Amino acid sequence: METYKDQTIADRICLWGKTEHHTPAFIFWSKNGRYALSRGDVLDLSSRFAFRLTELGVQLGDVVCIALPNCPERVIANFGVHLAGAVAMNGQILRSDGQDIIESMRKANCKTLITDPDQENGAWSICSGFFEVVSGGKYSSEIKCVKVPSLKNVVYCKTKKPECEFLRSLPSTDRYVNNKAKPSDVAQIFTTSGSSGYTKLVPHSHKTLLTVGKMIIEMMGAYGQTVKPIYNTAPLGWIGGFPYFFLLLGWHQILIDDSVGVPTDDLQFVWNIFCQEDIKIAWLSSFQIVGICKQRGTWESKHHKLNLVITGGQPLKKESLESIGQFTDAVLNAYGSTEIGLVCTIIFREDNICDFTENITGFAASGVDIKVVDSRMVEVQPNAHGEILIRSDTSTKGYLGDPHLSTLQDGWFQTGDLGYKDTKGCLFVEGRSSDAIMHGPYILYPTWLEEKLAKCPGIKQNYIIPVPDKVLHHEICACVQLEEGARLTQDDIINFVKGEVGADISSAMNVVPKYVEFFDTFPALNSFKVDRKRLAKLALERLQL
Repeated sequence: METYKDQTIADRICLWGKTEHHTPAFIFWSKNGRYALSRGDVLDLSSRFAFRLTELGVQLGDVVCIALPNCPERVIANFGVHLAGAVAMNGQILRSDGQDIIESMRKANCKTLITDPDQENGAWSICSGFFEVVSGGKYSSEIKCVKVPSLKNVVYCKTKKPECEFLRSLPSTDRYVNNKAKPSDVAQIFTTSGSSGYTKLVPHSHKTLLTVGKMIIEMMGAYGQTVKPIYNTAPLGWIGGFPYFFLLLGWHQILIDDSVGVPTDDLQFVWNIFCQEDIKIAWLSSFQIVGICKQRGTWESKHHKLNLVITGGQPLKKESLESIGQFTDAVLNAYGSTEIGLVCTIIFREDNICDFTENITGFAASGVDIKVVDSRMVEVQPNAHGEILIRSDTSTKGYLGDPHLSTLQDGWFQTGDLGYKDTKGCLFVEGRSSDAIMHGPYILYPTWLEEKLAKCPGIKQNYIIPVPDKVLHHEICACVQLEEGARLTQDDIINFVKGEVGADISSAMNVVPKYVEFFDTFPALNSFKVDRKRLAKLALERLQL
């Protein structure tokens, strides 16, 4: 595995495509059944798609935005971009008007957009109004976009099953692999939430991504030593869903085909996949772990047990550890961020569950430095609380289109997380330093959602606050003051938000409030600003949480 240091992602795709090429690489499950891509398929189809991209003028270093869900086509599109020598950008859409993905493409100087024209509420249906089609074709169109002057083409990637039109349409004789990219070149642009409601763009190089994968595998210890399938629920465009295990180890990865619409929270469906594929390692969200624990009938009758469950993205709750000894031998909790990659981990087994303390995240990964500082940026003593700073070689060099990066002198990154380290160096993460809401793996900044809700007729004023949740850490509560004479209900407000932010986004990123509380007045500070802490306390008392 050490050879990766001088390689690119394209090098790894080619390596596995020529090594036992019939071996499975990616297996997708849906209500239509099982769809497998072998190592050879991945290289063959990706290199064909790379040729199609070069025919459209995509060159070394160009940015290509991929707005596709997890599906076989997403793998081929992503790897095809890498084989073309270009940079793959995650096409994340959270706003129903599409302004977020448009702004992201503008910041990144995106040249090509890959989308499914038939996907309901997909990038094409949301964004096509921004485009002028200069010349149309069956598989792509030349376009103009005033808001994204760099954007020249849209590539159509139809994912409907069982037709698989996109995969069948790739030329059988023409292939392309660009070997001019360097390990230090940007390979992938990830997206993460921003306080304005627009996503921040986080670029990472080939070397950084392969290093992050190596760090994850090392922290797995003995669990990462033997070849096996691994299940992952995270989107392929997220840093936590990136296909590290295939690229570094050649493991085949099991995923849900989200283009068909099978929900990842269908726990019985997921457990049946574990049994049929003999999966021993699964990357699950906390709500899936807790849900499987509660549904004993899901796993008890199947006589199947996992060796390891990997989770992360939020403070670890004790409920997740109830799975140990039940349907898994161990739980690995990983703490990190899109900007940094992996920061620290801890593995719990039956013999050390007693060491659990609320909000524990573990010990630093190799090459990572962690310190906790006070408001003057002075490091505090063990067990003293403060803001968490991270220094790592895998930190991003900056946000695209935004020169600001939360980095201090000597490369320390301000995470915005609050917590402490104990005397052994174990890190505990308790929340955010800002008003941000930790909603599962997604961080929501309330201001932009408040701006959306303020457009609702009948609402005079509103504030979005976090309330505790045993699984997601925070749920979302809208505190609303109505205009005189308005008679809005909770359902009216929730349905309005669904129309503004897009109701079809994955549950991990769903920012629709679970609770709505009505107030005649809001508590205020001496500065006449709303007292958010007092407001949250009042909402909790009403909700009896």
